[in-house]
Amino acid sequence: MHKFRFNLERLLRIREHEEQGWKIKLGKAVSECVRIETRISSCGSEIERILLTRGSIENREADFFSMELYKRRMTSEIQSFSVELVEAQKRRDSVRETFIEHSKNRKVLSKLKEKREHEYYKKQLKIEFNEVDEINNSRAAGRTMR
Repeated sequence: MHKFRFNLERLLRIREHEEQGWKIKLGKAVSECVRIETRISSCGSEIERILLTRGSIENREADFFSMELYKRRMTSEIQSFSVELVEAQKRRDSVRETFIEHSKNRKVLSKLKEKREHEYYKKQLKIEFNEVDEINNSRAAGRTMR
């Protein structure tokens, strides 16, 4: 039995390569969103720490004032990171859509390959069965002639 050969194998490999490239880009976009979310969470934790520390300060206006400025700075950073996060999420969604499109293109060819491979081997089994049947019939005919 001959091995199955898919005529569009090169195109399938190209589409698999493209899909893998977009998968990597999607991973980078997702990690960027996670990085920004972590920074926002870190700033939020700093604000909580300041609020807890502020209660222990007694009659030190300079420390209280510097903590208040630090809290405002952290709040400002949270706002700027939030804007950056929205942009990163838009980029991530765009990359995800492109990845899904490339993935669909690859899956179409993979399904076609599987279908044709199944048909090929089914046809080969039928041919092989017919050849064996023909051999058996010719042997049986040879025995009856003797």
